[in-house]
Amino acid sequence: MSETKENNSCQHGDIKSFTQVANMAANASKPNFGGDEIRIVDAMIDVIYPPVPFPSNKIFKAIGEDRIREMVWHHHRLLAKTKVGNIFPQDEDGFKMAVDKSADLFVEALGGEPIFTKQHGGFHLRMRHFTVPIDESDREIWLAMYKKTLKEISFPKEHLEEFWNWIEALSIRMINRRTTMDGIKRHYWSSVKKELGV
Repeated sequence: MSETKENNSCQHGDIKSFTQVANMAANASKPNFGGDEIRIVDAMIDVIYPPVPFPSNKIFKAIGEDRIREMVWHHHRLLAKTKVGNIFPQDEDGFKMAVDKSADLFVEALGGEPIFTKQHGGFHLRMRHFTVPIDESDREIWLAMYKKTLKEISFPKEHLEEFWNWIEALSIRMINRRTTMDGIKRHYWSSVKKELGV
């Protein structure tokens, strides 16, 4: 049996737009569709991502940059004690760098200066985490540790709904490995507010 051709499918990220598909036809020396040999495109299980309601700057005005950073650190310390902790650098300096980067993202997303995008570009969470497998159960742990964090740091109750609606939808964008064909479990505000004391 002959070898299969190199995979140039959009699932592998080589095709970024429909314009590229049209341009591929111009390259006759390397057929992409209907060639002489069978091409295999990997199976792909994915999800339609819900909209992400980024919060207003009310949270930033209420708690400020320092408390946002403290919240992110608290969350990551909890995560480090779970199986998700294995995705972070295991040395102290590497861990600090990873947490500070996340804190920069949260500060900016909640209304602070654009410190994350100036240093790292757009958020693109799924792409940024792609080298580190994150599946549905990892996302469940991430959210559970955020619930614990929000309770333990006494996050202002009047801003909990806005914050939760953001991180719950945002967390889906971090999943880059699917383990099931079931839909992603949602944790809507109505189902968690009692647990968060509202």
